[in-house]
Amino acid sequence: MRTSNMLICAALIAAVAVHAEQVSNNSNNAGYGSGYGSYGASTFNSTSIGSKGGGLEKQTNGAYKYVDDSPNLKQQTSHYFLSRWYDLIDIVDFSFGAGPGFLINAHATKFVQVGFGYSDAYRIGFRGRSAGVWREKRLEAGVSILYYQKVKRERITGWVEDFRADKMDLDTATVYANNNDRAYSGIGATIHALILVDVNIRPMQAADFILGWFGVDILDDDTCKPRRNKDL
Repeated sequence: MRTSNMLICAALIAAVAVHAEQVSNNSNNAGYGSGYGSYGASTFNSTSIGSKGGGLEKQTNGAYKYVDDSPNLKQQTSHYFLSRWYDLIDIVDFSFGAGPGFLINAHATKFVQVGFGYSDAYRIGFRGRSAGVWREKRLEAGVSILYYQKVKRERITGWVEDFRADKMDLDTATVYANNNDRAYSGIGATIHALILVDVNIRPMQAADFILGWFGVDILDDDTCKPRRNKDL
């Protein structure tokens, strides 16, 4: 009799333990619903996993925000036509003036040129994208590539190459002197007998101007850059 009572007590204790374990498991799995088809839409949300309190943009402080800084159509159009204007005035250096001296030069490239003389003249005109008034002294003589020249310029008044500043870029000796004073492919002439006229046409700049209408910038001086490639 005593043995039977002990077996009944042991069975009751085991049943209670199994029931307690089932209750514990059910409480741990409360968010999963019944079966595997409904994984807790109420448990997994944007505040508990992934981004925190406000989302990815706040966490990154906007680091991944896309900003379109490209110019609009109106700006692109104005830049395009301004670059064509700059390319056009790059083609010809032209000036006239007066002063003491006598100088003649004629050239069709650096390899086919002849000239001699001295000039000290006040000039007005264009030098590429520069325009203004300046004084220029020149001493030169030679044939073809055996040509000597010395140039000194002094600004009187004018504008830097973009026409807006108050100081003219005179293209001084470090840029334009000697071989760079006239382009290697340049075609033109200088005549000074008290009255001076100077013309220099740059074929490479003419090609750059024509191709620029088709989006080809062979001299890399577009996008409204105020300066040209001076030695071409």
